[in-house]
Amino acid sequence: MSIKSVLLALIAGDGARPQGAIDYAVSLAASHGAHLSVVVGAIKVPVVVYSGVAEVQAIVADENDTRTDKADELCDAIRSAAQTAGVAATVEVVTDAIDPLFGRIGKRGRLHDFCVCGRPRPDDVWATELAETLLLSTGRPTILAPDGFDPARAGNSIVVAWDGSAVAARAIGSASDFIDKAGQVEIVSVLGDRHADDLVAGADLAPMLAHHGVKVTVTNLPYSRNVGKTIVEHAQNTRAQMIVMGAYAHSRLRQMVLGGTTTTLLQYSPVPVLMAH
Repeated sequence: MSIKSVLLALIAGDGARPQGAIDYAVSLAASHGAHLSVVVGAIKVPVVVYSGVAEVQAIVADENDTRTDKADELCDAIRSAAQTAGVAATVEVVTDAIDPLFGRIGKRGRLHDFCVCGRPRPDDVWATELAETLLLSTGRPTILAPDGFDPARAGNSIVVAWDGSAVAARAIGSASDFIDKAGQVEIVSVLGDRHADDLVAGADLAPMLAHHGVKVTVTNLPYSRNVGKTIVEHAQNTRAQMIVMGAYAHSRLRQMVLGGTTTTLLQYSPVPVLMAH
C-alpha cells in the first residue's frame, strides 16, 4: 500500500526544535503526495488542590501555559514548512497529563500509514517515551529522524539490519515503498547476534529483494558486544539514506521495554531509522 497518510508526533519542551523530524515528515509527505497530520504534545503538570498552596497552583498554571505556548509556536513553524512544500497538513496541540497524552498519541498513530518522530537524545525522557509509544502502541511503522541529517550528502542505499527474525521481516515489508525506489539495498547481519535455529540467513533473503528490481548485496559483520553501534557505524560509513530494522521489546514488570540493539539505534543513529514492531 502506498504512503498517503503520515503522522508527525512531537513533544514541546525546553530543548531545541526537532527540525530533523519536521523536515523529514514534510519531505516524506511531499514526495508521496500524502496528507500530513501533526500532533504536538504539551505535557500538563497536574494541579494538586490543597488549601494554603495558592502560590504553588499559580506556578503550575504558569508552567502549563508556557508549555502550551511552546507547542503553539512549534505548530506555527510546522504549518509554515508544510505550506512552503505544498503539503496539505492538519496541525494540532494536544494537552494532557503524561499517561493520557501518550495514550492519545498512540491511538492517533494507528490511523496513519507511517509515523515520524525525532530521534530522541539519551537524556530526553519524554522524546524517548514518545518514540517507544509510536513503536509499541500504534501497530504502524515509525521513522526516527535525527537532526543534522542531510539527504543530499547521503547515497541512494538502504541498510537492512537483518537478524533473520519475523520482526525483521515485518520491517522489510513496511519499508517496501522505500526499498523499491532505492538504488541499492544492503542486507547487514552481525555474526553471532542470535542463535535460534529458525532464523533465516541474509543470503536467503537477497533473492526476494532482488525481485523488486533493486541491486542487493549481503554483508556479514564480525560479532560485536554492541550490535546496535556496529550497525549504526556501518550505515554511516557507507552513506546509507536509511536503516530498516525490526523493533524488539520484552516484558519487564508488566511494561514493554525495548531491547538493547533497538534502543541504541533509537537514540544514536545519525541516519533515519525505519522500525516496525
